[in-house]
Amino acid sequence: MLDKLLFKYIGNAKKYIIVSVMLMMTKVLGSFFIALAIGGIVQGFFCSSAETGKNILIFLTGFILRSGGLYFVTRYQTKITGEVKTNLRTEMIKKAMRVGPVYLNYTSTAKMLNMGSDTIEQLENYYGRFLPQFFGSFGMSFVTFFVLFFINKRAAFLFFILAPIIPLLLKAILEMVGRKQKKYWGSYLDIGQLFLDSLQGMTTLKIFSADKKRADDIHQKSEKFRIETMNVLRMQLNSITVIEWIAYGSSIALLATGLAYLPFEMQNLTAMTVLVFMSLEAFTPMATLISSFHVAMTGVAAGKNLIEFFDLPEKDEKDKSTVGRSERGIVVKNLKFSYPGSKRMVLQGVNAEFASGGFTAVVGASGSGKSTLVRLLTAQLAGADSAVFWNDMPYEIYKKQSISENMIRISHDAHVFEKTIRENMLMGKPEATDKELINALKTVRLYDEVESRGGLNLEIKSGGSNLSGGQKQRLVLARAILHDAKVYVFDEVTSNIDVESEAIILEVMEKMSKDSIVILVSHRLYAGKNARKIYVLDEGRIVEKGTFKELIRQNGIYKKMWETQQRFEEVLA
Repeated sequence: MLDKLLFKYIGNAKKYIIVSVMLMMTKVLGSFFIALAIGGIVQGFFCSSAETGKNILIFLTGFILRSGGLYFVTRYQTKITGEVKTNLRTEMIKKAMRVGPVYLNYTSTAKMLNMGSDTIEQLENYYGRFLPQFFGSFGMSFVTFFVLFFINKRAAFLFFILAPIIPLLLKAILEMVGRKQKKYWGSYLDIGQLFLDSLQGMTTLKIFSADKKRADDIHQKSEKFRIETMNVLRMQLNSITVIEWIAYGSSIALLATGLAYLPFEMQNLTAMTVLVFMSLEAFTPMATLISSFHVAMTGVAAGKNLIEFFDLPEKDEKDKSTVGRSERGIVVKNLKFSYPGSKRMVLQGVNAEFASGGFTAVVGASGSGKSTLVRLLTAQLAGADSAVFWNDMPYEIYKKQSISENMIRISHDAHVFEKTIRENMLMGKPEATDKELINALKTVRLYDEVESRGGLNLEIKSGGSNLSGGQKQRLVLARAILHDAKVYVFDEVTSNIDVESEAIILEVMEKMSKDSIVILVSHRLYAGKNARKIYVLDEGRIVEKGTFKELIRQNGIYKKMWETQQRFEEVLA
């Protein structure tokens, strides 16, 4: 019932749970004082004793203990959920930062969004309701046992026998509950992922009139989710009904046993009243536990994905080196690579060198392995650390974070945030002055285009929708320039942008290559024409290399690709 992996992220909330349990025990003690006061008042009527003031004081004490306990338990449950949700989200961000972009090999963006929002919200019930109630139910039963022990030992020992029945039943149905909840949560994730995918591709669906088919898919998955939800609710209702009957039956058995061995005499009225009150409430904590158990198990089922993410492999890098200056640049030696779970070799026997003093281009047909190669060079993919070298030392001796910070990959879909231009650029260099930001924008010839719209204070809309494709790419480039990295990779950066922006980006790229290592990956061969060296990839192998003129003279794959593109551009012109 207690998931050790989830319990591990409880942090400082552990002390809040302990306080909650103490408050729950105080609440039971309050019920005892209330019953004792009522019993004393009733007995006083029949025995003509004058202890009304004392009984009222006991009643008020019990009322304060019970009401205060209930109130503060709720407050502390809120503290528990707040603490845990913060811990989980913080750990999730830290894990993503430690693993780096490699995490996308193990999970999807949609699942990450779901884990960060719905999954953690579902776990609120596990941490905030179930855990305090689990420990609290045993604490309250402990208090109840001692109260009954001083009233009637037989009733106390019967309670000692009956109290574990409900927890044992919970353990018995745990496996069945786990299976149901897993199917329920899997169905929930499926519909969520399909909905997000449909939302992102809504324009495409409308263009190809595929929206009706997608609506039918969503309906089918929604119906499956509805069926799973009803199965879970049916199981919960049945188990709660059974547990409540057991609780009520046990209370009646406890009451009957206690009263049978407690003589019906005036001086026993107080004891009888306490016995009735405590018997009726004796099994309430356990009955409450079953309801919180079902709600919590939904969170546990959801939390499995989060735990799997937390368990993604990462190496201890505290003794590893940081990336420094390099005279030779990046050297690739006999690189072989295939994606996890696939037997297909994406790259085979790749040997290459990337240095400053002019940019290096990597070209090839779609699917030849270009983007995979540069993602390995920038440590955004794991699996080639022993074949890629910096300063004649393999990547495996360096900290991943150090490699990522010094090697910037600028792609055609690079992200800009819903913040001002200033805030977007400060990510590249947090201490940069406005003058430095403006100079970077002027370098990519963007400042004059945004100055009249607010300049550095221009608010970027979602996905950079209020910028053209070329302006967005130049903003990303300006941010990268500010970062002053050792290596810049331009991965299809000129795709889907205007000719003017393409010319500016290529011009800036060539200037950067004088002092930094610059690598260009592009399907447009014209973009890499001036490269100091061009590598031609075909089916994961480097089949040709050299300058533009050398490759044309070789009369091989590169020349055929060049001539094909030239004819295509002439037709378009």
